[in-house]
Amino acid sequence: MNAFRFNIRALRECLKPGVRLMAVVKADAYGHGVQPCAEAALAAGAEVLGVGIIAEGIELRHCGIDAPIHLLIGILPDEIDDLLRYNLSTTLCSQPLAEAIAKKAAAQNKQADVHIKVDTGMGRLGIGWEELPAFIEFLSGLKTLNVLSVFTHLSSADEDVDYTRLQLDRMQEALDLVEQNNLPCPPVHCANSAGLLNFAESQCDMVRLGIALYGVVPPVPQGHVPTQSPELKPVMHWKTRVLRINALPAHSYLSYGRRFITRRDSRIAVLPVGYADGLSRALSGNMEVLIGGKRAPQVGTICMDMCMVDITDLPAVKEGDEVVLFGKQGDDAITVEELSSRYHTIPYETLCGVGKRVPRVYLP
Repeated sequence: MNAFRFNIRALRECLKPGVRLMAVVKADAYGHGVQPCAEAALAAGAEVLGVGIIAEGIELRHCGIDAPIHLLIGILPDEIDDLLRYNLSTTLCSQPLAEAIAKKAAAQNKQADVHIKVDTGMGRLGIGWEELPAFIEFLSGLKTLNVLSVFTHLSSADEDVDYTRLQLDRMQEALDLVEQNNLPCPPVHCANSAGLLNFAESQCDMVRLGIALYGVVPPVPQGHVPTQSPELKPVMHWKTRVLRINALPAHSYLSYGRRFITRRDSRIAVLPVGYADGLSRALSGNMEVLIGGKRAPQVGTICMDMCMVDITDLPAVKEGDEVVLFGKQGDDAITVEELSSRYHTIPYETLCGVGKRVPRVYLP
């Protein structure tokens, strides 16, 4: 976990004085394992944990974690009891849901912690930015609700400078309206990983960091100069081993659909990893692995539990040898960004997709 802790320290150095850090550990900490990452994040100075759904918050409570936990996508009405039982805080952008939470909290003589979500251009969750004063005033009448923050989400901080600044301007307009109406304004947060690194003005009172914690640097919009450029280290390395080596003559078909045929006498290594483990079938014939520090092409259709690589040019490879799907081996490395680009997706999806049956081994 040294790389994870290193990244948190590096990212904290990017923050202005007094800015708090929410470590986003949803989706099993982007595939890395939620409990180890949550504990490491808190130990390294994160003040809040962010998760997606209520089950993830409950899981952290069962792990003995008592730090503040924010449910970023919010809850459904039938999840209010668990919200209160496990002392979680939820995103809120609905008057009926606010009333329902307040009513149940009052019945249990509790306070419910909520975060107001403002839609400044994501088009997903949130009240309209011009509606913020009225929503704050409405919530002030619900005495069992404790508004911890108001926040928005930047949709294109890794792609579009103008649109990101438009979103930040809309958020500021909403906050100005709150001030003009003499209403109390809670702490504000706007920045995700791309926002923090590309737009210093997005820091506000707290930042919500996800992908950068795990060592992936978000892209920089074309023509834009990032405001922060910390060194980050990849946290996950995905490895397997050679299960079997087959000697096949030229003109032999491989795998489902016979989409690959050997053009020469070949040595084919079978690896015990497939699409059930998160190695997308879309990568079939379009990726490389590292064996003995050298690259070998994947060949044939990736199966549910296995795939094959051509090691004809690597005569020293033997059964049991370590294979790297992404990570470093010897003098070479395959990054998660490289692997993701080969099937036209983003590192988020690749990392989150590494399946539960792939063992996680945590190094100090």
